[in-house]
Amino acid sequence: MTDPTRPLPKRLAVIRAIQELLATIKTTEGDAFDMDMNKVLRSVVLIGSEHRPNPAILSVLEAPRPDIAFFADNGQGRADNWTLLIQGLTQDDKTANTKDDAYFLLQDVERRLARISAMKDGGRAAYPGTYMLDGKISSVEIGAPVVRPPEAQVSSFAFFYLPIRVGMAVEIGE
Repeated sequence: MTDPTRPLPKRLAVIRAIQELLATIKTTEGDAFDMDMNKVLRSVVLIGSEHRPNPAILSVLEAPRPDIAFFADNGQGRADNWTLLIQGLTQDDKTANTKDDAYFLLQDVERRLARISAMKDGGRAAYPGTYMLDGKISSVEIGAPVVRPPEAQVSSFAFFYLPIRVGMAVEIGE
């Protein structure tokens, strides 16, 4: 059982920060969807699950395989490049263009994730509280997404995966 008085493990703090950032997707800010903490999950594989998009749902997952390992030195420090996957599902609109909504949700997600490293002229963070997830990470890279239509025995909803890689300095035992 987790103790709420203990500090969060660094990786959990990063995943929660991404979850909270994605929950700020709102139509009032020009996005196609409205998300909140009930629609942005952590560590839940949405495909084949009981979760249904209404009209959309997201999950932040760890990639099933880690990147090339960088091992801790004698000082017990390590530079990690950690790959996460953002998974999104949208309701099927039952037309020939079943992936359209998934592309709109993906665009919302990419725009929100771009705030993590966005800079203003003059070298200041465009979103100070969001920049590098408020200092939790040292870098972010957003990979190429994959958007898929509903497929028999895979998903009855259009879905996407978006890989992101975050850099973190980790002290072993931290």
